[in-house]
Amino acid sequence: MRIIASLAGFEPQIGHRADSLELVQDHIVAGMGVGLLPTDQPTAAGVRLCSLDDPAVYLRARAVSRRGHSSWPPLALALDLLRADLNPGR
Repeated sequence: MRIIASLAGFEPQIGHRADSLELVQDHIVAGMGVGLLPTDQPTAAGVRLCSLDDPAVYLRARAVSRRGHSSWPPLALALDLLRADLNPGR
């Protein structure tokens, strides 16, 4: 959010951080600010999506695990699902 705001010429005042997209939308609807949301999921009533085309915005994620543990079946499945979601069509 800070980088995108700086590219638009201002510095945002960040008063709250949320790790839940539902909570982000609740804050937006309550008039408490703006947030970055995926465009391929439903939004709450009162939330308006605006496209960020310039510059393009990409999601980056990193998974960290103990050496040798990524072959553990539950973790391997989670990593495969993350890779598929972050790289559609690959």
